[in-house]
Amino acid sequence: MPASIGCGESTRGASYTSAVNARVPDEEWVSARVEKARHEREMALAAAKRLEDEVRRLAYRVAELEADRVALKNRAEEAEGYVAAVKASLPWRVIQSLRGLAGRKW
Repeated sequence: MPASIGCGESTRGASYTSAVNARVPDEEWVSARVEKARHEREMALAAAKRLEDEVRRLAYRVAELEADRVALKNRAEEAEGYVAAVKASLPWRVIQSLRGLAGRKW
């Protein structure tokens, strides 16, 4: 057993005292830490700006695609209406009746 423990001292107290007596960081170290923090902040702000720009670009692209989708839907509805009108016309029905007599189905 170490002699210091027998005298009422503990090694734990010695390490606590050394932590209390730690040196204050010098100006250069503090300055470097502040500069590093500034750099990290600038990088984070630049990344946030890039992400905001990307969100705006993607929102614009979604709006374009939505407009295209609506235009295609309108064209499809228009084509379906045209086909329905053709199938409802008298000439179409007459031709289909004649085809049916010949044994063909549309």
